[in-house]
Amino acid sequence: MERVERLITQVETACVKDNQVLSLSVNRHDVERCARVIREYGLLTPPVVGDFPDGTRMVLSGECEFLALREMGVRSVEAVAVSVLEEQDSSKLALLLASLRKSPNALSEGMLVAQLVKTGQYTQSQVAEMLGKSVSWVNKRISLITRLHPAVQELVTLRQLCPHSAQEIARLPEEIQHNFATKVVQEGLPKSAVEILVETYNKEGCPDSFKEQMLEHPRHALEKIADIRTVRTIRNRKEKDIPPSGQTLRNDLVLLLRCISDAQRQLGGLNHPSLLQQRSLLARSRDALIRFVSLLDFHLETMEVSPGKPGKEAASYGH
Repeated sequence: MERVERLITQVETACVKDNQVLSLSVNRHDVERCARVIREYGLLTPPVVGDFPDGTRMVLSGECEFLALREMGVRSVEAVAVSVLEEQDSSKLALLLASLRKSPNALSEGMLVAQLVKTGQYTQSQVAEMLGKSVSWVNKRISLITRLHPAVQELVTLRQLCPHSAQEIARLPEEIQHNFATKVVQEGLPKSAVEILVETYNKEGCPDSFKEQMLEHPRHALEKIADIRTVRTIRNRKEKDIPPSGQTLRNDLVLLLRCISDAQRQLGGLNHPSLLQQRSLLARSRDALIRFVSLLDFHLETMEVSPGKPGKEAASYGH
């Protein structure tokens, strides 16, 4: 008991460094809620800070409380001070404290685990035993960090991207993660939208046209997802035997019909100056459509189907 009491000391909130990894688990709502609790009941659990040999201090547990206290204008607070001799000791202790509080998300856990393993002083089995977790749990956390593009990790650290959204983005090919994450930030997409987009992108048979649109305009791509899902629900018994290559073509054609319908409505509502800005793209679209129509005519004639006869499927999609 005497040992614990000596650990508790008064610290200046402005002199304690933030723990960027732990802060990934904290959002704006958490800080505001924590501030309300502190105002009403006081600081219920003292934060834990690490004292480094160079005299600096860093939060090891209670990042949310420290952020709330600073915003409230509190200059000093009682905290548990722990001596930290080496950098890996701070990661180890922060990870242990986080596992006890069950507060972090998988991304922050993965960063802490990766830092420990990277030192070479701990194996994955040792980390698992230390935390009371399975080796599989450790593998999954490290895999998450390994799969996630460093630039996307930086967006999370800068609090521009939600950690939960980053976890979903890690399921995409690494070469497109940063571009997509940037669009998510620009368009302010929530985690639920990111989850739907990533799930659709990874589905077998997802049209390349949708994938391209998702990377350029993810919010608009959300509107197309219902059409892609509809394709799979309207198959009749004969269509179930369509080979994968044929099903991919079907998906692309249905999506094309919807895109053409949308473009027709937008063209009707744009003024002349706006159309002039898109002149080059309009010309390219016209040329591509002319070539595509010629190709359709050829195949329809081969199948002895009249090109001018509107199909039931086209009608079902608004044509």
